[in-house]
Amino acid sequence: MKPLLLIWFLGLTSLTGLAQSVFRIDSLPQQGVVLDKNWRFHLGDDPAWAKPGFDDSRWDTLNPTQLVAQLNRLPQDSIGWLRIRLHISPALRGRLIGVNIQQAGAAELFLNGKNVHRCGVISSQKRIEVGSIYQYHVFISLGADSIPVLAIRYAFSKDQLLPRAIPSAFYTLKLTSFEVAEENEKYLSFNIVMEFALFGVFLGLGFLQLLLYPTATKQQTTLSLSLFLITQGVVHLLNGCSLSYAISRLFAFTNSLITYELSYIVWVIVIVISSFYYLIGTYQYFELPRKVSFWIVIALTFTAIPASLFLKFPYSSLAQYIPAIIIPFIEILRVGLLAVKRNRSGAILFTLAHGITLLVFLSWTISTFLPTISEFLAKNGLYLFSVCYLGLALTISQLLAQERASLNQLLRKQLVDLEVLSQKNLAQEQEKQQLLATQNERLEQQVEARTAELKASQAQLIQKEKLASLGELTAGIAHEIQNPLNFVNNFSEVSAELVGELKEELAKGDTQEAQFIADDLSSNLQKIHHHGGRAAAIVQGMLEHSRTDSGEKRPTDLNALADEYLKIAYHGFRAKDKDFNCQLVTESDPGLGRVEVVPQEIGRVLLNLYNNAFYAVSERQKQAGNDYHPSVRVTTKRLADKVEVQVSDNGTGIPESIKAKIFQPFFTTKPTGEGTGLGLSLSYDIVTKGHGGLLEVESREGEGTEFSISLPKHN
Repeated sequence: MKPLLLIWFLGLTSLTGLAQSVFRIDSLPQQGVVLDKNWRFHLGDDPAWAKPGFDDSRWDTLNPTQLVAQLNRLPQDSIGWLRIRLHISPALRGRLIGVNIQQAGAAELFLNGKNVHRCGVISSQKRIEVGSIYQYHVFISLGADSIPVLAIRYAFSKDQLLPRAIPSAFYTLKLTSFEVAEENEKYLSFNIVMEFALFGVFLGLGFLQLLLYPTATKQQTTLSLSLFLITQGVVHLLNGCSLSYAISRLFAFTNSLITYELSYIVWVIVIVISSFYYLIGTYQYFELPRKVSFWIVIALTFTAIPASLFLKFPYSSLAQYIPAIIIPFIEILRVGLLAVKRNRSGAILFTLAHGITLLVFLSWTISTFLPTISEFLAKNGLYLFSVCYLGLALTISQLLAQERASLNQLLRKQLVDLEVLSQKNLAQEQEKQQLLATQNERLEQQVEARTAELKASQAQLIQKEKLASLGELTAGIAHEIQNPLNFVNNFSEVSAELVGELKEELAKGDTQEAQFIADDLSSNLQKIHHHGGRAAAIVQGMLEHSRTDSGEKRPTDLNALADEYLKIAYHGFRAKDKDFNCQLVTESDPGLGRVEVVPQEIGRVLLNLYNNAFYAVSERQKQAGNDYHPSVRVTTKRLADKVEVQVSDNGTGIPESIKAKIFQPFFTTKPTGEGTGLGLSLSYDIVTKGHGGLLEVESREGEGTEFSISLPKHN
């Protein structure tokens, strides 16, 4: 009975083992083996689930290579275990094999209960701490077991930004032979090194062109192509980071899918910007007009961004290549051929380099989507394209360098021409200097002659003004003396008649009548003596004023001087105009005292001011008629540290527009022939320069003018 029971138990165990499916692996082909069936999956977490003897027959079956977006029955993020039994052929047992992993979270790989690899980090809270989307070429040993068990502790997240454009598998595990994995590892390492090397080369060339930007002949072209090189360098940087998981390692993002999608979005945008600057820089370099085709290509290039992000795969992948790269590159080839046709500098070299790059890129792209066309291009197309792209970058840098070299050569030629021209100009300048020296000498002689003539003319005008003043002074003196002389003459004639009458009366013997006539005669003689004394006093005063012709200052009674010259000026003006009458008002400060001045010069100033005042009231009287009463007022004042003489009138006044000019030489408002324009100028110089005083004017047009002479009390 016991043997029968033992046989029955062993049979049941065998049936249970056969009921648990295994994934049979007889060999590892070149393309590897994807474990896409016979998986068991269960949500939760238990370390016992890693053991090979654990019974997972009640777990759900799952194909983990399905897209994340298709697994609707799974929660958005959680932790679970995947288990699979492998049937390894004897030829593969105990061998080292390669494992490629693609996942949407963090995982720990167990082989027969032993943790052989970690991909990402699972936190103590059984959540993703550091996510990882790819793991290439992990090497594990299968051991001697014929049916090893693979268990995956897997914390996952189904969150995605672009599930249509970038479909991602939930969990994919592919086994390859050690030789294939090693070869692929070398290929990947080479790609990573190449991408980072291209990043350094493109970035270095771009920044070099930017540093040389100020010296460029075509600065806009240099700027555009520099930005193209820099952005293309950023593209290679992103490629290198993607292949080496640098972004995940540096920043430790939790959600690996979203991290990958964000880097993809940046990559697409940078590709488009790079193509844009390449296209616009080519147009600028060959100086071609931007017609409708240019703007159409620009618009199509930028459509690559929404197309790559929102179209369904594989159309989103095609959008990365066709509108973002192929279309602008074809347009650039057309521009290059057009530049060759127009014989533009550097067009042949550029078009050849760009055409080869475009041809290799098209071949590589086609072989990527259709690998059966050319296995060589599918595997090595990226190398060829990178080499061609690097050659294109060097060609662009060479063309920009040739532009600067051409500029330098042109500058050298211009410098030589400038030196020759400078020598010619120097010789011409020397000739001009000699000619100018001769002309200057001649002009100096002419200027000296003209200056002498001008000084002579000015001296004559000044002399004329002085003579005019002297004439006015003489006329006033003559008119002043004429009055007493007239009295002398009249009384002399009357006295002569009285003498005759006296003789007659004496002859008659009428002594009484003779006595009366003698009294009249005595009275007349007294009057003759009085008026003769008046004339003598006037002459004596003039002699006193003319006694110091040397111009020396002496104490002078300004009250008497002002009053005396007022009378002389008035009589002089009346001598020219018999009908002129004017009210003369004097307000003298009795405490004025004597002031040290040159009497003749101050007298000339007063005479000039009086004559101007009489002229102003005379002109207004001609305009106003009988209702107008001309008046000239002379006021003297003693102030704290100065004395002041004011001459005011109620004449025509001075217009505001010419008030600032009245002290300028040769400026006059009188009709031609009536004034020299030197009177006030000389008076200003006498007061300010000769006596250290001030000569100021206040006037209102149509109302009158007031001149003020301020003299220091002590000179």
